[in-house]
Amino acid sequence: MVSDARSSLADIISSKETTNESRSHRTNYIKDELDGPKHKIVNPLLFAKTREVLGNLISRRMKTSGGTDVDWLIEHHGGFMIFELKIFHDDRMAISKAQMIAYEKIYENLPKCHMLFIGHDDIDFSNLDDPVWLFEMREWKSGAIPHVEGSLTDPDYSTNEVMGYRVERDFMEKIDVKILRDRIDSIWSEFERIK
Repeated sequence: MVSDARSSLADIISSKETTNESRSHRTNYIKDELDGPKHKIVNPLLFAKTREVLGNLISRRMKTSGGTDVDWLIEHHGGFMIFELKIFHDDRMAISKAQMIAYEKIYENLPKCHMLFIGHDDIDFSNLDDPVWLFEMREWKSGAIPHVEGSLTDPDYSTNEVMGYRVERDFMEKIDVKILRDRIDSIWSEFERIK
């Protein structure tokens, strides 16, 4: 039985490699003024400061532990898009267990919801050709994305160890920023039909 599990895991990795190889003939997109950001943070220093201040709310003296956030939430005609962006470290991204439990509950309780987990190599999403890796909550719930649980740290945010999941880049869909933008717009169009 163990060998069957290993071979199916190898089959999954092999099929992902084949899919990624077929995308290696990439188009170079030409940017124009419409590719500029629609929303900008007016005061980045204030934005960073308010997020940092939240870290001071929970002290070592308290039993309560720290928190997590939602990176982007969009509502349109009762449909929801939620994005979680993670930077890769050693070809994997870390998602805390608390965050994933919250996302699962949100997903289960919203009637129309697309939850996208987007992994990247510390890009700013301005270059349309930059690669990103993606999976959706429906893939997580179906088991298409392996649930590798353990103690982990996310060096971008904290030195504290938390329980969570490691998601390997190889199990995610590789696309470029332009295709990601198109996918987000297609979800928006889907919500337009809800009216």
